[in-house]
Amino acid sequence: MDLTALLLRVAARRPHVLVVAVPGATDVRLAIEDALARRGWPVATGPADADVLAVAGAPGPELAAVVDAVWEQVPAPRARIEVPAAADLHEHLDAATALLADAGHQRSAAVSGKEGHGTRIHSRPRPGGGQADHGDHRGHGDDPAHGGHEAHGGHEAHGGAQAQPDAHAAHGGDTDGDHAGHGAGQHAHHGHGGMVAGLPMAEPGPDRDGLTLDRLHVPLGPLLPDWPSGLVVRATLQGDVIQEAAADVLDAGHAAPFEWASAAARELDGLARFLGVAGWPSAAAQARRLRDAVLAGDRVDAEVAALLRRIRRSRTLRWLIRDIPAGPSTVADLLAARLAAVEAAVAADPAAPSTREPQHAVGLAGVAHALVGAELAAARLIVAALDPDTDRAAVGTGAGHG
Repeated sequence: MDLTALLLRVAARRPHVLVVAVPGATDVRLAIEDALARRGWPVATGPADADVLAVAGAPGPELAAVVDAVWEQVPAPRARIEVPAAADLHEHLDAATALLADAGHQRSAAVSGKEGHGTRIHSRPRPGGGQADHGDHRGHGDDPAHGGHEAHGGHEAHGGAQAQPDAHAAHGGDTDGDHAGHGAGQHAHHGHGGMVAGLPMAEPGPDRDGLTLDRLHVPLGPLLPDWPSGLVVRATLQGDVIQEAAADVLDAGHAAPFEWASAAARELDGLARFLGVAGWPSAAAQARRLRDAVLAGDRVDAEVAALLRRIRRSRTLRWLIRDIPAGPSTVADLLAARLAAVEAAVAADPAAPSTREPQHAVGLAGVAHALVGAELAAARLIVAALDPDTDRAAVGTGAGHG
């Protein structure tokens, strides 16, 4: 009996999928997320957690290089699917599971050292396709609507081209409330600068008070869970505070922007990503399910109202995001505006086309300025709250300075 083959077949029934969203291919990302939810396949939190790397859309040269670097970090057994259009998605997912379960293929690929080529599944493109300081939170109490929260881990630091020091680790929790905690840290090395053995070293520099402290240059993105597609933020840290930031989008203008057919679906999608970053996966999954129902033409007024009540009543979420600035606003105010926008869009007409509100029209410069002065642990919450539209980002870089 081939135990390895048996284990591969069992594991291939429920693979973890790391989704890489390409700017302009939001429709493919939505289709992948819906398919994974229907199949009960978990979304991977990083390369080390992934069995399948799913590229949603056709990346340009800059993003393609990052995807290749991430692919090298995915451990075997593994499979990679590239889906420029949503029509062939299920065929690709089925082919990925077949490759994962193929013991002979996985063995030969590992021995030959050509996994990067032997386990990739391509699709021919179709014409026209193109947190204030949050340490590790332990067992937060909550109101009766949540029924309590599990203990929470901190951040998982992923190495390589995709993963950044504040990337969130896997979040766990109960069926009602399951916020995960946030923490991040860097080790500064005095007297060093540039790269040492491929690792960025700190260099001395003046802070806002005129003191000379170590400065560490840290990139965030472009491939993080619930992160805007293609966005890269290059931050300069002193301690755990962002002193300078610059933001740009890889391959900006490479594809035509995605047009949302529904304002309610657009708002629910942004809300789902914010809740995912905040460490509340069950609420994020519910928001995504309602988003997909709206796109399918269903009326979900009662379900949306229940979700909004659940979010507004969460003392844990309020505590998590309190006093976190986000440019001229705060994360809490941006969340409140998002909830109000969801409510208004669903009450008016869920199928009405999306309009670009000021909250969603924030540019790259707005993202960069909002991050200056923030703690690294809060960076992803701030970006998720601002929810920049990277599909429409202009070519260039937005910069912010302390």
